[in-house]
Amino acid sequence: MRIAQVVSSYLPRIGGVETHVRWLAQGCAGAGDQVTVLTHQVGDAPVDEWIGAVRVLRFPLTVSSRNYPLALSLSGYLRSHTTDFDLIHAHSYHTLVGHAAVSSRLPFVFTPHYHGTGHTPFRAVLHRLYRPAGARLFRAADAVICVSAAERDLVIRDFPGVTGKVVTIPNGTDPKLPAPGEDWAKPGEPAVLTVGRLERYKNIDLVIDAFRALPSAATLVVVGDGPDRGRLERHAQATEPGWPVLFTGRVSDRKLDQLFAQANVVTSASDHEAFSLTLAEGLASGARVVASAIPAHVELGRRAGMDAPVALVDPRDTSQFTGVLAACLLAGRVPTGDLKLPTWADIVEDTRELYSRVLVEGHLGRRRGPA
Repeated sequence: MRIAQVVSSYLPRIGGVETHVRWLAQGCAGAGDQVTVLTHQVGDAPVDEWIGAVRVLRFPLTVSSRNYPLALSLSGYLRSHTTDFDLIHAHSYHTLVGHAAVSSRLPFVFTPHYHGTGHTPFRAVLHRLYRPAGARLFRAADAVICVSAAERDLVIRDFPGVTGKVVTIPNGTDPKLPAPGEDWAKPGEPAVLTVGRLERYKNIDLVIDAFRALPSAATLVVVGDGPDRGRLERHAQATEPGWPVLFTGRVSDRKLDQLFAQANVVTSASDHEAFSLTLAEGLASGARVVASAIPAHVELGRRAGMDAPVALVDPRDTSQFTGVLAACLLAGRVPTGDLKLPTWADIVEDTRELYSRVLVEGHLGRRRGPA
């Protein structure tokens, strides 16, 4: 198959959606598909490059907006290169790139990574205003992939007409054992790890508060970057006692694998997630998980198995959060053999089967009318 993966940002950016698309693109290419990622230009990244067997095309922004960036040349490229692709898979309801897929009139698979709202009051207003345009994506899609049942419930609640074409294919995990590397914590000192884009809704400040209240020394490693980083660094400096909080910014895959392999606990206090990829990776690496009791995290624990080391908390109850963190740090890391989480190879196989079904059901070569 000749597949276009369309996403607002890609490598060298790092995040949940970027990671999802990277694994999917690489897996499909490894299975023999011709895969092209179409994305927005980021910094000095090449306009056209090959990352392994995947071609990456980056398009300059026409509108540089934090909330809804737009690259008209990406849409133009798809319209003028429709014969180059059999199918388009677009990612994220919360960006505009999916509309380029709709205008191409190629068979279209859509993964919304849907949170149901914006993550600041301003973005929540934008989210409501965007709803009619967002509904167009769901109407136009030949299939909609949700990464969790929790996300599927949100999508069907807000867009009930899509029910018949929604399937759930979760994110996968990478079970490889990383090579030893730099120790991020002091020898013998336990480590807590949190990974993700540093946005307000992730509530990293609540993680810092709970961590600072631990009764014994530990290290908190915060991986990622984003608009909330400056505030979080100031917050960490202002809190006591002096357990170290390390902000790494973005790190390489190898470094992140090493961090997962060293962490006693991987934690998230997020208010909204379609899936929690970093928590799944933590479990697959042998860490315990302490997370906010949102539906996506509840579902992850259920998928991992009843004996999986997943503890759910109210992150705004600092005493409870700290107590669970302390208990999990004391209990230490765990074997991973009994986890029931799918691998990325499983996810790629399921997704390619869906692609084939979309094409076989009559969409190949057919042009839809306006959505």
